[in-house]
Amino acid sequence: MSLQARIQDVFDEPACDKNQAKDAKAKKKGCSKPLTPGAAAGGCAFDGAKIALQPITDVAHLIHGPLACEGNSWDNRGAGSSGSDLWRRSFTTDLTELDIVMGQGERKLFRAVREIVERHAPPAVFVYATCVTALIGDDIEAVCRRAGERFGLPVVPVNAPGFVGSKNLGNKLAGEALLDHVIGTIEPDDVGPTDVNILGEFNLAGEFWMVKPLLDRLG
Repeated sequence: MSLQARIQDVFDEPACDKNQAKDAKAKKKGCSKPLTPGAAAGGCAFDGAKIALQPITDVAHLIHGPLACEGNSWDNRGAGSSGSDLWRRSFTTDLTELDIVMGQGERKLFRAVREIVERHAPPAVFVYATCVTALIGDDIEAVCRRAGERFGLPVVPVNAPGFVGSKNLGNKLAGEALLDHVIGTIEPDDVGPTDVNILGEFNLAGEFWMVKPLLDRLG
């Protein structure tokens, strides 16, 4: 599914009372607010996708774009993990002007995945598109598919470049990436009758650490 088709799909919200009151044209626009690449100040779809998925603590989160898209986000959100601390590291392809002009983006992305696998051996790698890599047409889905086949682990494309919409839209696109590439691909070996999965929990100030004891008491 193309990115444009994916966006239209997530805007189809029949249970939303505000959406029900719109005509067909307005429904297609969803609740997005047009953003200017380079001026989104973090409130973009990429940012929304990253913060929704970063609580997945044991995978490597690789940002495909210029350094500034990830340069200031090291350890700015907590995660209740007593195991892997890989989520606290920032991985980026650090595209330069020369990489962009010479068309080296996809090759550099593949090399970055290979380096992460060799150095950290994560169970999976999540790859995030950004404004620049979407504008120059890098096919992150094809690169992720090839890297997954080569290295024998899931390499998940998160196609939510900043300019496509708001942070809220990025949250939705991150969830769609999980539905497409993660959920249902394998069953865990420790499933219990009362298990609950919480997706998109931002943990801005440790809220989940107060919720978890309540879930534990409930069994």
